[in-house]
Amino acid sequence: MALDFLELKARFVSTFGPADPGIAFGPGRVNIIGEHTDYNGGLVLPFAIDRGVAVAFRPAHGTAVRVVARQYGNEEDTFDVRRVEPGERRWGRYVRGVVRKLEDAGYRVAGACLMVDSDLPVGAGLSSSAALEMATLMAFSAMGGYEVPPTEAARLCQKAEHDFAGVRCGIMDQTVSRMGREDHALLLDCDTMAVAHVPIRLAGHAWLLLDTGVRHELGASEYNRRRAECEAAATLLAPGAEKPSLRRADVGAFADLAAKGRLTPAQVLRVRHVMGENLRVAEMCAALAMGDAAWAGRLLDESHASLRDFYQVSCPELDLMADLCRRRVGCRGARMVGGGFGGSVLALVEESAADSLARDVLSEYSRKAGREGTSIAVRPAGGARLINPPAP
Repeated sequence: MALDFLELKARFVSTFGPADPGIAFGPGRVNIIGEHTDYNGGLVLPFAIDRGVAVAFRPAHGTAVRVVARQYGNEEDTFDVRRVEPGERRWGRYVRGVVRKLEDAGYRVAGACLMVDSDLPVGAGLSSSAALEMATLMAFSAMGGYEVPPTEAARLCQKAEHDFAGVRCGIMDQTVSRMGREDHALLLDCDTMAVAHVPIRLAGHAWLLLDTGVRHELGASEYNRRRAECEAAATLLAPGAEKPSLRRADVGAFADLAAKGRLTPAQVLRVRHVMGENLRVAEMCAALAMGDAAWAGRLLDESHASLRDFYQVSCPELDLMADLCRRRVGCRGARMVGGGFGGSVLALVEESAADSLARDVLSEYSRKAGREGTSIAVRPAGGARLINPPAP
């Protein structure tokens, strides 16, 4: 269901009173390839999608911020901008975190009324959290009369997620939510923060996202454990770096330390995934620019296998959904996307076969997994933006 901005405005007015609100929009994202490389200083290749989170907003007198979340049954969260703490509502922590980080960075924040709505399935691997963070930042910057530079906006939202949601995410989601471009992927070097927009020239093909219906919690111990394993390995493999990361790891040192048993079996697997995935990102850039769908599909398959076997963040339902896609005529390749342990599979498919492929895959998935999945077609779209300013 697509977001209806007019309906959101009407709901806002009925809740908070007369005067039209402004609306800020933060898109979700799909990462074509480059999974779990961002917080390792690596390469990622996501695109912003044509779905996301909308925040209707209006300044309010005083220092209280009142937030209503339509996608959570109109739950409310209220806090004071002078004393921003994480709070009890999980979704509210993303809003609170952005407000706190804006204030910490010297930007003006004041009381406001907000209403949040979304057409992103939470937990499906589309980064609903970053979309909410970026829409919130755009709303407060509009009310404050300032603009936060894109790279700084991404950093502030990342810090909000670290400190208020307890998720040690990388910088990818927030960056592409802010800087996405229609019909392009965003090549992001998470070590240098250099970006390049990569054209997607896959005529006659579509991106299909198939949700397993299995939900994950990125704040859970497994995600943070993977990051800790990589950081520990990086201190051994890039000891001279100012900030050690697996991006700066030396292949020769990896071979030597692995042979001497100085890396744990888990660390060996994590390093193998990250090094291989960075190379797959580079190859995917070439495949997209050349319009080579077969090559792009093979890279998707290889990425899924690496995430399953080396990074060990897949689950039976993700493996099943990806395998069912690959068996269908018209599918070029498929892989799990997002943090793992649930969520969705991204498939590159021939456009003419997309509808029938999704229908057949979901039917068989339901029989074999004993749960219902869903599918949506996603396309590369623009980044976060202000739909309209609030009434004077």
